[in-house]
Amino acid sequence: GTQAGAGAIILICPEKPEPAVMRLCGALSQALRERGYQLGGLAAPVRLIVEAETSRAGSLRARLVVEQDGARQAGEKAELAVMDRTDIPPDQIDRFARDLLAYTPIPKP
Repeated sequence: GTQAGAGAIILICPEKPEPAVMRLCGALSQALRERGYQLGGLAAPVRLIVEAETSRAGSLRARLVVEQDGARQAGEKAELAVMDRTDIPPDQIDRFARDLLAYTPIPKP
């Protein structure tokens, strides 16, 4: 539609994110903008909640939960793990963010 707020989404990240989770949130924001979403304020009709944890160094588990009109839909949980190093390369986190979005039932902008 043409109403204001179409395609507006708010990305909600964990309160005290680890560096990998912070990077994931940044990558998700960018990927959403590339897809034509407006990252809005609290009034955005769609809330995208990032549930992420780094259970050990070099591992990142996450899923996205979509809240809209009082309904919640969770995307699939995915895990990113790298061997032989404790930090996950940024380009891998960027790709992981895109994968997560692909697994999640987000309304089209």
